[in-house]
Amino acid sequence: MTGVSTFVSVTITSLSRLRALGLSYVSVDEPQGTPASVPPLAVATHDDFAVVRFHGRRADTWTRANVGTTERFRYSYSTAELGEWVPRLRTMARTTRRVYTLMNNCHRDSAVQSAKDLARLLVA
Repeated sequence: MTGVSTFVSVTITSLSRLRALGLSYVSVDEPQGTPASVPPLAVATHDDFAVVRFHGRRADTWTRANVGTTERFRYSYSTAELGEWVPRLRTMARTTRRVYTLMNNCHRDSAVQSAKDLARLLVA
């Protein structure tokens, strides 16, 4: 796909296959310990970019039936939780040209505040 950036979110362990196909693995921060949990791997499989999605860690609503996305992603990251990602993001930045972080904790201003907090941590 010439001229088109392609992002893929997968739960496979064959990251080298993604690299061979020219696809970027999407790293995910989400509640761990559920049958659908994706391990929070911080890897870049593409030379041009890496992607990390922050969904929040609200485990009590993650797998509950009939919970809307607003309720599921109602989460405010603590500075310590975001701080866990600083060394991971820096490592990713050494292996790819750009690292995109997407905040999907989309309740009120949680995503904006989390992005600001992460940015402050990264420049510290």
